[in-house]
Amino acid sequence: MDKKEILQKNKEQNRSALDEREQRVYNFSFGLGAVIVGILCLVFSVYNALNHRPFYEFVAIITSYLCTTFIYQFINLKKMSYLVAGIGTGLAAAGCLVLFFMV
Repeated sequence: MDKKEILQKNKEQNRSALDEREQRVYNFSFGLGAVIVGILCLVFSVYNALNHRPFYEFVAIITSYLCTTFIYQFINLKKMSYLVAGIGTGLAAAGCLVLFFMV
């Protein structure tokens, strides 16, 4: 097999795969989306709190997201601080879910 055949085969195999730039854009878009969701949850929580209404569902959404993120980071990076943060936010999410269904 010559060089051109090898390159052509590689192109065909990786046609559906994202290149490095596309991966960066893809990952950044999810991060940006998470920030927007967090801001909206905060706005809705503050609004409901100021109007003396329960707001646990919004806090549960954000803490569940954070818990998932921290646990994933711990699994891949093995830093104990991520595990501690994951457990803390997981407990907060569970508490908010319980309060949501009780109130």
